[in-house]
Amino acid sequence: MVPAQVATVEPGQLDDAARAAYARAFDARRDTTGGLGDMEACLAAAQLFEVKLAGVVVARYALEQVARDKGVEVFIVGAVGDLPGADLVATLEPYIAQQCAAADCLTINTRRRGLVRKMQKQGWELSSYVMRKKL
Repeated sequence: MVPAQVATVEPGQLDDAARAAYARAFDARRDTTGGLGDMEACLAAAQLFEVKLAGVVVARYALEQVARDKGVEVFIVGAVGDLPGADLVATLEPYIAQQCAAADCLTINTRRRGLVRKMQKQGWELSSYVMRKKL
């Protein structure tokens, strides 16, 4: 019997490999800013993390903490990864929630209906709709 491998989460950096990976989360199909956002600016303001399995990066995520008048909100700015046979949302969301336990709220903006369904299974709730009109 082969022992199960344990993933580790380490601080990340915004190098070329990270930029290439995060580009998937910031492509036009997933953009939640109406084309006004910039991947570099979003990631520069965030803490970056790498999920490694056997020393290989299998996922990355970026968190940005925002102090509000009545508490702290942490945004999952971007999350990307690929681990065949594993649901990274189901696997990483509990870890990220624990990592952010001192905050008052954990938030993610998405255009992906499938991700909304996955997040709802993890106990998340839809809190708003965003309407946008180009000027």
